[in-house]
Amino acid sequence: MTTQSITNPKYPVCARARRMQDLWLVSSFGLWAAILGLSPVLAFRLLMG
Repeated sequence: MTTQSITNPKYPVCARARRMQDLWLVSSFGLWAAILGLSPVLAFRLLMG
């Protein structure tokens, strides 16, 4: 399966912008994983002690 993006001259594609978008996407998933993973642990600690 191959995917090709259609280039639009109105919106030029820059490699740096693409890397930054990838970085923001990965970091947002990491942030949500940390929040969802730590909140039950912190709630348990607060309830138990």
